Amino acid sequence: MSNGGADPLLDPAALALAEAALGNLAADYPRWLETDLDRALACLQAPADPKRCYAILHDIKGQAGTFGYPLVSAIAQLLCRSIQAGQDDPDVLRQGLNALRQALAQGPSDDITPDGQALLASLD
Repeated sequence: MSNGGADPLLDPAALALAEAALGNLAADYPRWLETDLDRALACLQAPADPKRCYAILHDIKGQAGTFGYPLVSAIAQLLCRSIQAGQDDPDVLRQGLNALRQALAQGPSDDITPDGQALLASLD
């Protein structure tokens, strides 16, 4: 039986509060991402810890899309796959982290721009 399309399990006021909270978190995301990138970079100092770097990148991959940074998510995913494949050269990963900073500087977006596609392709 239909009740006009409203979901009886969703409280509209609670949903509005959750959306507002997510918006507030999104505003802080660039600062969080910078901190995560610094942490990932520290993992590449001797002795390098690619497993820890992977964990940080995996978190970035999941969070970035939620907060409107699909290019950051795509680059982090590419770096995660590289580490999983045993391609964990610290210099190459540093280049990837620099690309993540460039993607962050482009700001939030709904899609990956042509410039972002080119940046992503340069890492592949």
